[in-house]
Amino acid sequence: MRIGPTLGAALLLFGTPLAAALVFSADAVPAAAAAAPAAPDGKAIFLAQKCNLCHSVSAAGIERQTKSEKVAGPDLTTATAKHDRAFLEKFLLKQETIEGKKHGKEWKGTPQELDAVIDWLKAPKK
Repeated sequence: MRIGPTLGAALLLFGTPLAAALVFSADAVPAAAAAAPAAPDGKAIFLAQKCNLCHSVSAAGIERQTKSEKVAGPDLTTATAKHDRAFLEKFLLKQETIEGKKHGKEWKGTPQELDAVIDWLKAPKK
């Protein structure tokens, strides 16, 4: 089968850029998705850091694991509303006090994980 000059020119003009666009756009999507990491999950970090040993977040269905009232911390559903995020960050890093006391456990996660936990705690629960 022989292609006429008009059809051949049209394929050359439109077919090659279209094929190139399809090839490059298919490669660009995964690269862009890989470049933007997923935001850390504050609730998962809260549980992984074992914050629920001492603290409940009743609005999220999380109950503290300790039975001892001596080491039990407050339910964080409402307790975090009393302070802004900058204060909470300093408190969890033992740089600030509440009622003369520093947080009972030193934060072991990354700064990004700390931000994610605070954001999750400050967000309204459904």
